[in-house]
Amino acid sequence: MLTHPRICLITNRYPAHPDDVASPFVRDFHLGLKKRGVDISVFTPDYQTERTDWVKDVIRFRWKGGEKVVGSLNLFNPREFSQLLSFLRDGKRQLLEHLKKTRPHSCLALWALPSGWFAYQAKRELSIPYSVWCLGSDIYVWSRKPILRKMIRKVLKEADHLFADGFDLKERVEKLSGKRCLFLPSMRKLHPECDNKAPLDPEKFNFLYVGRWDKKKGLDDLIKAFFLVQRRLSYVYLHLIGWGQFEKKMRKRIKKLKLEGKVKIVGKVSIDLMANYIKQADCLIIPSKSDSIPLVFSEALQMRTPLIVTDVGDMGYLVKRFELGQVVKPADSQKLAQAMIDFVLEKKDYTKNMPEGLKLLSIDQAVSDYLNIIAKDHHPALTTSMVNLTSPATPQVFRKSRI
Repeated sequence: MLTHPRICLITNRYPAHPDDVASPFVRDFHLGLKKRGVDISVFTPDYQTERTDWVKDVIRFRWKGGEKVVGSLNLFNPREFSQLLSFLRDGKRQLLEHLKKTRPHSCLALWALPSGWFAYQAKRELSIPYSVWCLGSDIYVWSRKPILRKMIRKVLKEADHLFADGFDLKERVEKLSGKRCLFLPSMRKLHPECDNKAPLDPEKFNFLYVGRWDKKKGLDDLIKAFFLVQRRLSYVYLHLIGWGQFEKKMRKRIKKLKLEGKVKIVGKVSIDLMANYIKQADCLIIPSKSDSIPLVFSEALQMRTPLIVTDVGDMGYLVKRFELGQVVKPADSQKLAQAMIDFVLEKKDYTKNMPEGLKLLSIDQAVSDYLNIIAKDHHPALTTSMVNLTSPATPQVFRKSRI
């Protein structure tokens, strides 16, 4: 009897190092599987980064590109179109070579495209079953494009199992594929204790934003809202952690509204320092105009920090269900400002249900649920070896009830 199942993770991104912000939850999921005794390998494209920690079981395949992520390549640019062809051709070839050597019992594709397409090709040529873990952009963005939609539907229909890291996303996957899809959360683990301390004044009220500096993330709405808030409450501050194309316009807007002394632009920081910012902040704000369950949502729960979120994706549902903070309409700076003012003045404890909410979003739970589902397949090698590796918990099959 086999004691160690073999699984290959095929993923669009894998962090180049522990502080890399590129899909950091993938590393935690990978390490979680290894901890359960799974013989795991990771197949992912190689991208040009300032630093890459080379890990034995993480295969970074070479292709003609690497400066830009494959999803942002311009198909009308001859050079970038050539890079895309190289990505698909060289990626498939190197994946098949890797799978022939390692002979995994199953593959898990993170994102329906392009990883799901690679897994689909591997099943056709090597008869290796695969699952797809949908993570937002593949369904919310790429499936809206007719050609990509056909590819995604094909990948989903041929998959042995489907997962999604959001409830709304799960329902969309089921509608697109005509198949059952299970909720599988994505979460990055944070360490509550850190030597690097965030310079937040405990005598002031500190709001925090963590994420990309992008209009789609609602950062412009947040700055407008904070301008209204600080006119009423002089002791509030806003700290901005992140990076992005909106930085120049963001700085101009902050200067125009004369908020330089109140809005602290932090920029990129280490994971540990970011965790300490979240821990010390009085409230974390996620003002997105479109989102599912961003990683920073579960990171706030890990640090026991209340939230103000927009009612997009699953955030509003989760905040209301577990009483984690306040929910506002997206793209409405006045409503957001009022929620921030109310939050400061009401002094309510929103932390009591955070452990329960965090359990739902736990990456360890995701590992258990995935292994439990794979163990039920009609693949003797997996069934006999995984049954002792998984926890007794049953997979999370949630339906979003209206509150």
